[in-house]
Amino acid sequence: MPRKTLLHDATVQEGLGRASLPHHSVLLDGDRIEAVLPAGHAPSHSPEVDVLDLGGRTVMPGMTLGHTHIAYLNILDGREMLFKYSVPEITLAAAENTTALLGLGYTAFVGAGSVAGIDMALRQAVDSGRLRGPRITPCSRDLMVSGPPGRRNPEVGKRIPSDLMRLADTPEEMAEYVAGEIAQGAEIVKVFSSGDDTFPNGRSHELLFTAEELVVAARTAHEHGARVRAHSRGLQGIRNAIAAGVDVIDHATYADDAALDAIAERGIFVVPSLYQPHMLLTTGTEHGKTPEYLETLEFEAEVANTLRILPLMVERGIPVVAGDDFGFAWTPHGTYAKELELYVTMAGIPAPTVLTWATASGARLAGRGDDAGTVQAGRLADLVVTDGDPAEDITVLGRPGAIELVLLGGTPVAGDAGAFRPRVPAGAA
Repeated sequence: MPRKTLLHDATVQEGLGRASLPHHSVLLDGDRIEAVLPAGHAPSHSPEVDVLDLGGRTVMPGMTLGHTHIAYLNILDGREMLFKYSVPEITLAAAENTTALLGLGYTAFVGAGSVAGIDMALRQAVDSGRLRGPRITPCSRDLMVSGPPGRRNPEVGKRIPSDLMRLADTPEEMAEYVAGEIAQGAEIVKVFSSGDDTFPNGRSHELLFTAEELVVAARTAHEHGARVRAHSRGLQGIRNAIAAGVDVIDHATYADDAALDAIAERGIFVVPSLYQPHMLLTTGTEHGKTPEYLETLEFEAEVANTLRILPLMVERGIPVVAGDDFGFAWTPHGTYAKELELYVTMAGIPAPTVLTWATASGARLAGRGDDAGTVQAGRLADLVVTDGDPAEDITVLGRPGAIELVLLGGTPVAGDAGAFRPRVPAGAA
């Protein structure tokens, strides 16, 4: 029989939005957590148990990156997203980004728009053992329209290969493309209820999909067993997404209180956006964005309303998930912990709450809400060991070397488990 493993004498951050538990141990049996118990009651001397003596280090749930463009490679705009690199180049880089997530404490990611369908290929590679990476909830290609209603231009679609991004300008095309993406392995479908001030085809306050198209996309996805996430910045776009029955609202930038009430009532996930617009505004000029261009954006207003609604979402119990538009030049892959820090330092959200956005809520978004995301008996042993307690100091997660061990289903996938094994005295049998 496989031996059990004891993560002994640790500080346990459960992922439940409260302070960590000092001097506790976590007993693993195969890929599951068997028990969380005081260190003094742990079977640390049992011959059937492998002991990893953590010496007070923190054990926390593995994190889920809830909005992932794994194939964005430090791009500057939407055109570079599609055309700067060849598909082989972005595939190789996406594979590297996927593996790197493990060492940063992320045991899962949920796609938010898959260039060339790379999410689905990565999922297959990880599941088959050909690629080392986290658990993946693959997203469709972006399902986009050529412009806001009344400004549609069929010529746009001729310039975008459908292998890279799907463009549909009718409800019938929308239904066809949604079904096609799910057939290829997408478990969540990306649509656009509003534009974005950085988009060429529609600004944040403008609608992109019509209300009818959103309904068609959501209904088709649900009929095929998948979910829908909607890029929604402008208020009317948010309202349309709620009415259409989407499962996830990305950004929710200009949400008002009534929209938040409706989101809470329906249990819709929100993946907010604070880090990406903040970084574009504060560092954009370092990446070739002119001050004049930055002034054309309304991102300062977007940041202001995001700061307003974040505590309101906490009050309403809205399932918030961490994950922003990483892969732009100002938000490169690997800097995910900076987003979590900003929620604490800029938005004033308590660190234990922010951790739930990356752990328990993230696992729920990934479809593993009853199976992962917390350190509790019966859950998957997707765990992270950190040198420091992120519930006390969220910057631990971004500190070089502070993430010392990552377990995926009880198996070490990053770090050195041997460093925590008790040393056998010289001459001992």
